Amino acid sequence: MKSPSRIFAWRISMAGREEVFNLKRFDAMLEKDVAGYEGKFSHLIARAPALYRMMTRLLDDRDLPRSMSPLVIAAIAYFILPEDIIPEEKYGPIGYVDDIYLCAFVANEVRKESGSSDILARNWDGDVPVNDLVNEILERETEIIADKKDRIMQYIGYDQLGAASSDCID
Repeated sequence: MKSPSRIFAWRISMAGREEVFNLKRFDAMLEKDVAGYEGKFSHLIARAPALYRMMTRLLDDRDLPRSMSPLVIAAIAYFILPEDIIPEEKYGPIGYVDDIYLCAFVANEVRKESGSSDILARNWDGDVPVNDLVNEILERETEIIADKKDRIMQYIGYDQLGAASSDCID
């Protein structure tokens, strides 16, 4: 599987110091964070690095509908932001459930907008079928993120990202 060809670096202020995140290497940090986690949703949390990599690879895919780029970028940014709706710093690896949910949501939007799941499959390097994983996460939304979907979507500015009108928040 190809690796992301774009090099991204973002500066984030954390605890009074500025951190530079190389997004091509963020997945290595993510792998380390989730390694050995055996708590609630461990089988989903273990897929966080692969979901993150899929989002970064989608940006380089020529078949990604142009309208989906801002949403994919938002999912990537959400992963690296230290203070999201369920922060990892406070909750540990279980704090990735909102990031995972957002990736599944975005993957589903990409799948719908492109009219095919092929775009997901060719950008996926995980150990389970990506469509099954996305479907499971979306089907278990309430169990995974409770009532936080609206807060997550508001946090990423979903209503301002140019999402299709048919993609309403429940």
